[in-house]
Amino acid sequence: MSEFDPQKDEDRAYLAAALTAYALGLKTEGILSHQRRSPAESRGRHIAMYLLRTALGMSLSRVARAFNRDRTTVAYACNLIEDARDDSDFDLWVEQLSVGLSSVVVLDGASVEA
Repeated sequence: MSEFDPQKDEDRAYLAAALTAYALGLKTEGILSHQRRSPAESRGRHIAMYLLRTALGMSLSRVARAFNRDRTTVAYACNLIEDARDDSDFDLWVEQLSVGLSSVVVLDGASVEA
């Protein structure tokens, strides 16, 4: 296994998926899977994509490549999560994940894009 590199988009995607999986009580592999999975795993993948887009400032195309998905799929996922943030409890939860992800990436020496 290669060493973790927070500069690599794939490693950032893994980190976002692992954080989201932990918070939801899921397996990281389920969130990263290229197969259709349970609704909970799909929701987790949407959240992880959203975190990369918002917390780390990655473009839709970069997030799509990191998750081996189409850019329009990432845009759809981000729109779903943004709409769900109308719920104040969910909004707070996502914000805490966002802070956690950006903190870990910054602590590891990687820059977060503005």
